[in-house]
Amino acid sequence: MMSKNGQQEMTDRFHFLDICCRRVSEAYGKPDRSRWTNGDYVELERIVFKKSHVRISPNTLKRIFGKIKTDARYYPQKATRDALAYFIDYKDWDTFVGETMLAERLPEASNPGHGLPEPPLPERVPAVFREEKPKGAAAGRRPVRSRSVILLLAATVLLTVIGMMMYISQVHPPVVGSLVCRNPVGENPHSALFAVHRKKGAEEAVFTIRFGDGKRRQIEPEDSVYTHYYERPGRYYATLWQGSTVIDTAVVYLLTNGWTVTASMMHDTTRVYPILHPDGRKPGRQHVGTSEAAHAGIDTNRTYFVEFTNTRQTAIDGDNFELTAAVKTSPERAGVRCSQVGVTIFGESSFHTFDVMRPGCVHWIDLQLSELHKSGQHDDLGFLGADLRNGGRLTLQVADQTARLSINGRQVYQARYTKPLHQIYGVKIRFAGVGSIDSFQLRDLKTKKPFAGNF
Repeated sequence: MMSKNGQQEMTDRFHFLDICCRRVSEAYGKPDRSRWTNGDYVELERIVFKKSHVRISPNTLKRIFGKIKTDARYYPQKATRDALAYFIDYKDWDTFVGETMLAERLPEASNPGHGLPEPPLPERVPAVFREEKPKGAAAGRRPVRSRSVILLLAATVLLTVIGMMMYISQVHPPVVGSLVCRNPVGENPHSALFAVHRKKGAEEAVFTIRFGDGKRRQIEPEDSVYTHYYERPGRYYATLWQGSTVIDTAVVYLLTNGWTVTASMMHDTTRVYPILHPDGRKPGRQHVGTSEAAHAGIDTNRTYFVEFTNTRQTAIDGDNFELTAAVKTSPERAGVRCSQVGVTIFGESSFHTFDVMRPGCVHWIDLQLSELHKSGQHDDLGFLGADLRNGGRLTLQVADQTARLSINGRQVYQARYTKPLHQIYGVKIRFAGVGSIDSFQLRDLKTKKPFAGNF
């Protein structure tokens, strides 16, 4: 059961969110949101992004403004709230909340009757407000009244500032810890050693490590060192969380020697199956058939996935490159209906990834370009629906942090992201069932430097 203080905090959070939504509506020029159409949310996404350089999808905006109803009211993440506050001319969300609290709690000079009640006054206006000098014994009492008013205003300001600081500290707890990987680079498999450092006074804070491979662990107050077993090559972005806030990030990097192949089975999170691939270090077509998968221990009558990975540090700019791959996805068979393929490009502190699968399966598609993330469960990703069972060509071109996706020579999507990838640290191509990469080309757009694993 939520405590009274917890209920008050939730009420305050949504109180300021409601005010922000109202001001955003006014700034947009259509205060009556009940008349908004889908086109209004698309346009609002565009103008918010133009001003704040943070893209908030129309579906997210609908949840924020209450157009899409959910069991529990949606409260957006900090970056989204910062963007909305910036759109209505505040530096960030905390500034908006602080100034709004002050405006609500301090009496306005232009409206003395608004705000906290003043001390009771006689029916007649006291002499302290008159221009003429007081006379007699009454003169000694009037400065006391004036000092009382000043003290009351000072106390109001002090309490308001304290309340604002308490609110901000509750909603956005200060950074109280850090995460460091002591052996971030290794081969496959790799046991990474993490150290969690708590700041003084944060001994009772509850932390969770998300290791970047779908697994997590809540850390114990008495422990500060943890190990995690990584069993697939790649680049992982482990994060330290305090509640719903990311406190710190550490990168773990598992290198390969050329192209390697690893298989896994759906709903089996305890094992992976390395597939011996003697030609992986040589240029040429990359392919694994059902017989090789079965020999590695995979039950090919169930749903399984095969990953081709080539990780190495490159001199290729992750924000200015072109990747083209000719692929052929799995034919329809037991355990495979969507015939999907996924492409991932690992960057220094972020990554690009996208799926392509048969049009009837777009519900399961994920698309991420650095900090921009879209899911087929919430967004329209129908443009990534394509049947590649007979082969097809995928192209991702990124120029100055503007990404363009093409399928069979036709551009289907374009977006700009803000968090740079910097250097490229490798690629991964993942098939549902068997699949083949008939050719692969990755190069830097500016220097023309090619990837060592091209074929």
